Formats: sequence, C-alpha cells, structure tokens
Amino acid sequence: MNGLLLASLFYFYTEKQYENNLFASMAAYVRGLVPTPGLSSFVNTEDSLLTKSVEVVYLLGERRLTVFGPHQVKGIKADFIQPVSIDLMTGQGACGSRAYVLGRLLQEMSIDVRFPQMTVNDQKAGHILVEAKTSYGWVVLDASYNTFFRKQNGQLAGFADVKADWAHYQQQVPADYNMAYRYEDVRYTNWDKIPLVMPLIKNVMYWTMGKEKTDSYSLRSLVLRKFNVLFNITLGAYLLVTLFSLNIFIKARRKVAVTAGVKRFSHDNSTAVPAQQVS
Repeated sequence: MNGLLLASLFYFYTEKQYENNLFASMAAYVRGLVPTPGLSSFVNTEDSLLTKSVEVVYLLGERRLTVFGPHQVKGIKADFIQPVSIDLMTGQGACGSRAYVLGRLLQEMSIDVRFPQMTVNDQKAGHILVEAKTSYGWVVLDASYNTFFRKQNGQLAGFADVKADWAHYQQQVPADYNMAYRYEDVRYTNWDKIPLVMPLIKNVMYWTMGKEKTDSYSLRSLVLRKFNVLFNITLGAYLLVTLFSLNIFIKARRKVAVTAGVKRFSHDNSTAVPAQQVS
C-alpha cells in the first residue's frame, strides 16, 4: 500500500507541475497582450486581462478542435480524471471544456471565478460560462463564442445584467452565436448530483453562509486543479497509512520485547540452583 501511494504521489505531482507550467505560460502570454497604462490614455488593465483571456482560450480551442475534433482522445486520464490540461490540449468537451480552461487560466492570475450553468429552453445547465470577480463585481465571459458584454459605462456586465436586459445585450453577440442562449436563468452548483451528500452540504452551507451566498457558490471552482486535489488526498492517505504501519510496527516490537523478556525470565528461573542443594 505504501508503495502504491508513493507511486501515485509521484505521478500526481508530475502531472500537477506540468499543468501548472502550462497555465503559467498562458498567463504570462496574456499579460504580455495587455498594454501598459500610459500618461495620455487610460487602459483598464483589469478588464483587458479578462477580455484577452477569453480571446486566447477561444482561439486555442478553435484551432485544436480542428485537429482533435474528429478523433476523440481516450484513456484513463481523459475518461476518468478529465483534467483541464486535456481540455486545453484537445479543444474537446464543448462549452464546459472552454469554460474550465478559461477559469483555470484566470485562477492562475489570482482572479476568483465561478461557473454559471445557464438554463436553456427550460433545461438546466444547457450552456456553461465563466464569471470572474472584478473590483466592481462579477462579470460574465463566454469562451465558446469569444463573447463578453459591456454596459453603457464601458464596464463588463454580469449574468444578472444581461438577464435583465437581453434585448439590449443580444446586439453584442457574434454572428455565429446560438440565440437559444438567452440568459434565462442560472445555477452555480448542481446540488442534486450526488443524492444525500450534496443536499447535506447545501444545508450546512445555508446554515453557515446564508442562502444567497450558497445559491451563488460554485463548487466546480474548487476542483479545477484536479491533480492538486488528487495529490493532496493521496498525501493524506499516505500519511494515515504510514502512521498506521508505524503503530503496528511499534506494537509488534513491544510484543517481541515482552516475549523475549518472559523467555529470559523463565530460563533464568529454570537454571537457578535451589537453596537446599547449596547447603
């Protein structure tokens, strides 16, 4: 068991370092696209980072989907672990794939994200987006269509803004946009995905955080770095197994020591010369 866990730790560590380096390079590239604020003109660096990130993820996804789209990538890593690095490298996975790559990139730049699951024609989670937290609130980004929305003051708009005035914001979407994505409604976490467990977590969060924060909380944002999560879980399991093994070893050594002591004591008593024989 220790050997298996050690091998798993090595694998997960290698994969998480690889993924971290991929997104660190992407983040450095995006930062290089954002112009430095000059004395004569104002550049909103915060918004520029977000819009350039959407553009980069969209372009990467389109180009890689052209190559990998007809040939589905299979395997344990792709089918079961499903790390964001697979989404990045293949472009497969539709809107969820683009959203997770964008979210992971923004996290690399220390930007908080959450994942709105849009209701489409009364179907929940019909389209997956990203919301990023800015100094003026949450803003919505769609890497599937290289789309974001601007309010009249020039700031980026959030899901609630677009939902409240879709007639206005739909004029900002590209020509190939699916008009079924009308920002009807949204949820941030599917609390029914795992019966009993997820509803229990939701009720605990209602009690500790309040209903409003819980309803807008995105659990997906906590597990984007899957190899980090797997590494930490495996490390915890390895430490527990190691402590358990040490406990067994110590008890076994004590038992051996006690048994050896009893044998020596019995041997000494059996070889001792009786007092009457000495006399």
